[in-house]
Amino acid sequence: MIDVLLVHDDVERCAAIRSAVKSNPDLNLISETQTGREGLFAAATMLTGHPRMLIVRLNLGDMTGFDFIAQVRQKAPDIYIIPALEGSEGGQVWQNLLQLELRDVLVGPIPSSEIGKILVTASPRAQERFDQNRAPASIEGEAFAITVISARGGLGKSVVASNLAAAMARLSDSVTLLDYSLNSGDFAVMLDDVPRNNIMDAVQQGGALDAEYLNNTLALHPRLRFRYLASPNQEFDSSSFDYNVGSAIMQATRTLSQYIVVDTGLAMAGPTIAAVDNSDIIFLITSRDVARLVAAKTLIKFLKNDRQITNQKLKVLVNQAEIGAEISESEIESLLEHPVAAYLPCNAAPITFSINSGAPIVIAEPHHPISVVLNKLAELSFYRWQERPPEDPKGTKKGLLGKTSQRVGVK
Repeated sequence: MIDVLLVHDDVERCAAIRSAVKSNPDLNLISETQTGREGLFAAATMLTGHPRMLIVRLNLGDMTGFDFIAQVRQKAPDIYIIPALEGSEGGQVWQNLLQLELRDVLVGPIPSSEIGKILVTASPRAQERFDQNRAPASIEGEAFAITVISARGGLGKSVVASNLAAAMARLSDSVTLLDYSLNSGDFAVMLDDVPRNNIMDAVQQGGALDAEYLNNTLALHPRLRFRYLASPNQEFDSSSFDYNVGSAIMQATRTLSQYIVVDTGLAMAGPTIAAVDNSDIIFLITSRDVARLVAAKTLIKFLKNDRQITNQKLKVLVNQAEIGAEISESEIESLLEHPVAAYLPCNAAPITFSINSGAPIVIAEPHHPISVVLNKLAELSFYRWQERPPEDPKGTKKGLLGKTSQRVGVK
């Protein structure tokens, strides 16, 4: 999938370009802006790790298109750029396009069908440009596992886990989602897919489980581009799914996938502890209400004292961040005795719709506030949490997104 950014201020031409992009299943229009300044910001915040395409009008109101293109290329050389011309440009403009090796150009008010043909030709070139400028392979090597847990139920672990996997699959073609929640049918609804195999097929192998068997058992999601093992859709006996089996599945998956996301159930269940022990990052979800905060504090102490989980590995996420806002962020961190990595904004209707429609919200509504946070968490996980926020000259800590309700900090 190629993400597309459109920077154009002509309503009719934007509509034609938008229609052409949406008719191409290999393209995903993620943002539209009307000015060069807004376009530069949008280009800087596009998720990296996969092909990107930029369609920009040369006759921008606040800067020349060539100045805009130069700034984008300096900061993001992997973005494939398609200029949009008026049709009345002189020879010098075309000479500049040739010098910049801008091969695909939209000229004048052409219909959507003609734009579509140009985009079909441009897509493999966008892929080629991405491959030529691919980020260093330092993020590859040993598998990186992320486990999502909570001290109590009903906090959105499955939503976070499935959306993280979907977002990371846009950055890597080697992502696996494991369902240790032991809840029947959840992922079938959330992912709108009923695979032939499920997690119990792997569990039944017990100590005999090996990577070859697991590789043949994992289901490839037809749209989201990650592999996964969900719990069965019917009620099932999970008594054989213990710590040892959970560890065996994690260890086998590490040989098959670069990135692993694990959804969990009861905090003290054997599979959950196995996932925690075999993970590189743990997302612990809580909310602002005191009961859940107290339970989260107890779980944090258990993870640190009994499982030897370090502060760096444990990332606390506060879901439903606006609910119970009378408890401040400093009070939350003081109560938990642990920093908060991110606050997830609450907007139940779009999330419920995304669950019922089987389309993760990070894909269905990438600009929704919670999608922005989850996409950033996915990007940080893709880079194995090596990124550090810039220092605030005033000495205060700021999140990478710069907004309290969407704060993502690396602590």
